[in-house]
Amino acid sequence: MSTDSSYKSDTVTLPNSPVVLLHGWGMNKNIWRPFIERLPLDIQSRIVTLDLPGFGDNDWIPAQYDLPSLTSWLDKQISEPCILLGWSLGGLVAQHYAINHPDKVARLGLIASSPKFMAEGDWHGIKPETLTMFSEQLMLNHEQTIERFLAIQAMGAKSARQDIKNIRDLVLQAPVPNLIALEQGLQLLQLVDLRTQFQYLSVPVVGLFGRLDALVPVGAVEAMQQLNPNAGLTVLNKASHAPFISHVDEFLTWFNKTVN
Repeated sequence: MSTDSSYKSDTVTLPNSPVVLLHGWGMNKNIWRPFIERLPLDIQSRIVTLDLPGFGDNDWIPAQYDLPSLTSWLDKQISEPCILLGWSLGGLVAQHYAINHPDKVARLGLIASSPKFMAEGDWHGIKPETLTMFSEQLMLNHEQTIERFLAIQAMGAKSARQDIKNIRDLVLQAPVPNLIALEQGLQLLQLVDLRTQFQYLSVPVVGLFGRLDALVPVGAVEAMQQLNPNAGLTVLNKASHAPFISHVDEFLTWFNKTVN
């Protein structure tokens, strides 16, 4: 595992591969806009941003809102080998897709995402009671629950207050998420465990994480590196859960190395 701007990868990525971006829980594809606008036009032309089912402008909800259904949906959006980048919950979907469709993924990029989000035993993650609390609050007031989730995502970063505002402003430009998608998305964060599959993943993996992240603690990143020693995992010392918002310059450096 490396820190800040250092980088490790064992595979050269196809320079013209599409770059598919998947957002996190409660968010939508607008979240990527600020950093995309700073990319060279030739890279911008390769980027595909998607709204997960039930989020943003995607009002389709599968009968069973689980990883197999989300992977099936995603496969319909991807027609050729791509560089697949997922943030938080989107990274969980991206991992499951890469596990089941390795021929369609030239490189997997994880942004503050883990194969298992909930803490258990010696595995670092979100406390079970925290996820239970969010699930209970969601039934009472889902907009307020999303607000609290935003606060946790930025917690610890020096620019936390501004980061929360920036994320909120971007997210509110799209329709409110579907309640089923919110409920089942939290269930995925609570229940999914892809650690064994991550250990044997054949697709090249890179990742960018924040040392101050309360949702994907640095202990989880260290464990991920042990599970998959060939993964190129980078930790930004002063970032939290949304490094592409709080540390745009460092994120752009990592992103450009990942997609070229």
